Amino acid sequence: MLSSFIICSSGCHHDHVFDEDEADAAAPAPAAAISYSTAASAAAANQPTAISTATPMLAPSTYANNTRSPVPSDGGSGEDIRSIIVAEKAVLSSPSRSLLDKTFVSSDESSQGDEEAGGFVKPLDVKDENRRRMMMIAIGCFAAFLIVLGESILVGKRKNQSFLAIPVTMEPSSSPSSTPSTSPTTTNFPSLQPTSSPSAFPSAAPFVLFTYGESLYTDNDLGIQISVGLTARQIAQSGSRVRYANGERSSRRYHGMMDGGVAQLPDGGYTYLSNAEEPDGDGGVYGLYFNKDGKIIDYKALLTGTSRNCGGGGGMSPWNTWISCEEVGGGQCWQVEPNPDSPNHNSPKATLLGGRNGGEYETVAVDNTNENKPVFFVTEDLSDGELRRFEADGNGWDALHVGGRTTYLQFLSGNRFRWTSNIEAAKYSAASHYPNTEGIICHNSTLYFVAKVTRTLFFLDLNDMTYTSELTGSSLVGQGAFNSQPDQIIESDLDERKYLYFSEDGGSAPGVHVRDREGKYYTMARGVPGGRYSGDETVGIAFSPDRRKFYFGFQDAGVLIEVSRDDGHKFN
Repeated sequence: MLSSFIICSSGCHHDHVFDEDEADAAAPAPAAAISYSTAASAAAANQPTAISTATPMLAPSTYANNTRSPVPSDGGSGEDIRSIIVAEKAVLSSPSRSLLDKTFVSSDESSQGDEEAGGFVKPLDVKDENRRRMMMIAIGCFAAFLIVLGESILVGKRKNQSFLAIPVTMEPSSSPSSTPSTSPTTTNFPSLQPTSSPSAFPSAAPFVLFTYGESLYTDNDLGIQISVGLTARQIAQSGSRVRYANGERSSRRYHGMMDGGVAQLPDGGYTYLSNAEEPDGDGGVYGLYFNKDGKIIDYKALLTGTSRNCGGGGGMSPWNTWISCEEVGGGQCWQVEPNPDSPNHNSPKATLLGGRNGGEYETVAVDNTNENKPVFFVTEDLSDGELRRFEADGNGWDALHVGGRTTYLQFLSGNRFRWTSNIEAAKYSAASHYPNTEGIICHNSTLYFVAKVTRTLFFLDLNDMTYTSELTGSSLVGQGAFNSQPDQIIESDLDERKYLYFSEDGGSAPGVHVRDREGKYYTMARGVPGGRYSGDETVGIAFSPDRRKFYFGFQDAGVLIEVSRDDGHKFN
């Protein structure tokens, strides 16, 4: 059986099967040897050389699965196979050659030497030779394993890391060592040194890619539907005191008719700035203060005594002040300083943006391409409300209170526009093309704004003075709907992702929607259709400075909501 194993493992697929007479005829005396002439003639015929030996005959069943049919014996005794012999060595005439897979030529004996001797080649003891070979292979493999193992140990020590993920139990030494033993590690990676101070945020889970609105789930406690991959929580309620991170509550109740945006503070924290769109002098601006870890620590009034303070999203100046617009006849745009350490913190002041007569203004955007002369744009929520452009003479707090020059947007034929000093021409253009403007932002010399009545988003190229437009929500993908009026807009990572975020006014399920660079719209979150927010308005859309938190609210219900990604990563 060992001989049969060696035949197969040697890759021999050309077995020749002999019957008894054929074997006897092929094997000259003595029975255990093969003559040179027999081997030579067999080689010339390209046939395997066989010898008769004392090897026991194999039963025919041994070859039951052989694809070659057995050769029948002359006597018909049923014993089709007497023996199968492999000539381990066959000495042929020079030049030496192997008979393919059938005959193997020894490399340590020359055929010339055997030819000169004219004798017989001594047959090899197959079993002994196989044992010897198997022993040599085993010894070689074990030696190679020891070499690899030794090198792995040395490399592991050099890198101060274990070479196996499984700890190895070592035999105790005969005497105690001079130094204490170290515990085996169970990791393939070196341990990291701890940081000197705790991080501001917990370690984030692996990044999970998801698409806004691809699938919405219902949060029954909040009464909203929100994209899978996001989690929301309520952080403020109009008429209720704000709960701080330390468990205490604010002395002032959270204001009503909110709107808002975010300003970063020098200490790493930030302020969620929220307008109060209350009439008759009950409006104003309020600040919800967060520390650097995103925890609420304070809430206070920053501007009072004004009316119907509106707008959000784009109301930040390049020097990080908040501009709050009054949406009332004769209303003005106020500059508010959220930084408690600034000398202007308690001195909000009306700006030159609204002009001498004022108006029903919505919100503000700024083009800060020329930092020495930033340009501000103001929208007005009237059917003929002109879009205003104010070019400041400098930067900083005083730039909005001294000097400057105001012009107005006028659309021309061929999708062109200009800035004109003729306010009446601008009003006519507004009534014809962009009535009731609301949200506005500016990025990379492109001005984006919405006309809510016509549900139109405009794109103004400030360099070549041309514009394009589209209907909002016209190409919505996934679940949700954006069928009602667009209101505020903000941007997020416009350089790469080109996302615009919209709030929505009215409808049975007002929501927050997103537009990508291809012009496709998605629903990020919305009220449950026909639920508690039906007919309401989403307001106050804003990101925290690190883009890990997103804020929005429902104005009539007075609910402010904070949204974060389930995987802990930044939005976009």
